[in-house]
Parts: sequence; C-alpha cells; structure tokens
Amino acid sequence: MIKIILILSSLMSYGALAETDPKSVYQLVNKGEAILIDVREEDEIKQGMIKKAHWVALSKMSSNTNWKADFLALSKGKKIFLYCRSGVRSGKALKILEENSIASENLGGFLTLKEILPVYKPGSL
Repeated sequence: MIKIILILSSLMSYGALAETDPKSVYQLVNKGEAILIDVREEDEIKQGMIKKAHWVALSKMSSNTNWKADFLALSKGKKIFLYCRSGVRSGKALKILEENSIASENLGGFLTLKEILPVYKPGSL
C-alpha cells in the first residue's frame, strides 16, 4: 500500500499523465499533427520504441544547452506527447518543457504503450 501511495504521489509531482487515449494520439501522429517523444536513455531504447517516436533523452534535456533549439525544430508547432519507461521521467520532461513555455502531455510509460501501439527495435543509435 505504501508503494502505491509513493508511486501515485511521484506521478502527481512530475506532471499528470495524459488523459488522451494513446490510439487517438497515434492517429494524430499519423496525420502529422503530433509527435511522440521518448525520453528514455539509450540502453532502454534498444529494447524497443513506439513506431514514429523521436528520441530525446531526459539526460540531454537536463544537460545540453542546445536541446531547446533542437527540440523546437523537431516539434515544429505540433502537439507533443512524451513517454518513458513508466511515466515518471516523462513527467520530469514535461516540467522542463513547461519551464521553457513548450506545451506537452505525458502519455505515460512504454511498458503500457507497447501493448497498445506499434513497436519497433531501432538499429544502432
């Protein structure tokens, strides 16, 4: 019970998960109206990604001063949906984006999304 409370409180403190249905988000991605951003680290990406997702590791957002220009060029005014392994780090990324006046939503975790959306294993990064 304590673990559940800790998980819920950490999710709330790092940004609420998107209320948007992942399949609806993926339709927007297919129409070119939205982008999916995977904020996991390289070793996790090798295990698989949601098809059509872009990789911008949270560590890059936290340490690279040029990340914002790269990120804005990537998103080009589209709706932005973030995911990580479980939804916690994508919540942290959401906070960083909010602090930089970039609107986004936390779609949650790859562990859940991989059961709903198409996945692929990227080659060498």
